Amino acid sequence: MKNASRPRQGFTLIELLTVIAIIGILAGIMIPVVGSVRKKAGMATSMSNLRQLGAATQIFVTENNQKLPVYDGDSNTGHYWLHELWKILHPGRPLPSMPPSPDTYDRFMEVYGRTVFVTPLMEKKDACRSYGYNAYLSQYTTSGIRTTPATPLQFSQIAMPSRTVLIGDSYSINLEMGKAAPRNDGWVYCVFADGHVDRLRPPESGNDFPPPEQKRMPYSQASMFWRGVDRSPTGTALTPW
Repeated sequence: MKNASRPRQGFTLIELLTVIAIIGILAGIMIPVVGSVRKKAGMATSMSNLRQLGAATQIFVTENNQKLPVYDGDSNTGHYWLHELWKILHPGRPLPSMPPSPDTYDRFMEVYGRTVFVTPLMEKKDACRSYGYNAYLSQYTTSGIRTTPATPLQFSQIAMPSRTVLIGDSYSINLEMGKAAPRNDGWVYCVFADGHVDRLRPPESGNDFPPPEQKRMPYSQASMFWRGVDRSPTGTALTPW
């Protein structure tokens, strides 16, 4: 009489290695997919943030006799563009201080991290800066000092709102040629004065007025893309871009 065979216990080494190999293959497939989905979600959120910032700027303009936000020489007076839009987007919430220096990233995220003022694609190396407002529209001074009050630009002075950048990805609180931040696969996402959002390549030295089909920011300040107005203070016509 034959003895009943005993059931086999566990896996053989070959079976175990096969399962591990399959898991490794699946992980290799899924991880890039998850990363891609997360990045696309971040881009969508960033575009939504910019639309809200553009809409808040329009509200500010409407409530201030068609005047655009202006730099008054003191970033902590509550009259800087970020403060003005904060009061519109977060009414009743305490006015935060200006974004701190790069070595206080955690503090910056504590204050601004869950608001439309921060792109989800910002990294710690970005030096606590997320979006920047067109420095030429706000009449920002590189020295940070004003001896006389600036005269705000009237929105009606912007000759081509659909071609003038308002706010975009930046390594500075002020958006300028050398501070545009291409965080999204080499693209800088921007909201324009007419409210639409688009993506552009950052300025390229020597490429002062690239044709629109290049989808690149002009390097020269002498363009309506940066200045908004169609003529410089001396009367020189500016390039539409």
